[in-house]
Amino acid sequence: LQNGLKERGFDIGTTQSCVTPVYLKGSIPEAMALVKDLRESHGIFCSIVVYPVIPKGLILLRLIPTASHTLEDVAETLDAFSSIRSRLENGTYKRLSEALMQQAVAQE
Repeated sequence: LQNGLKERGFDIGTTQSCVTPVYLKGSIPEAMALVKDLRESHGIFCSIVVYPVIPKGLILLRLIPTASHTLEDVAETLDAFSSIRSRLENGTYKRLSEALMQQAVAQE
């Protein structure tokens, strides 16, 4: 998983364990939309860390692979991460988070 992420240009820091951090640039609302997309569209659950734990403008996703994950699972995860990075870069998550905020305000 870690090698595949690095080969695809993801920043995983200098981890020395199976816990795999993935650093992306984005806002807290984008991070929330991204994690929801990973879970609902790709079946991937990961924890998220944002400001103030890490610098503002960064998103840290934490993946924890286990012995029960197959090579197919890893390949699907790599494809999903390529997809979410593309959606983050093209503004999809920013637009989704803005739309959700507008809906929330309208319901108040």
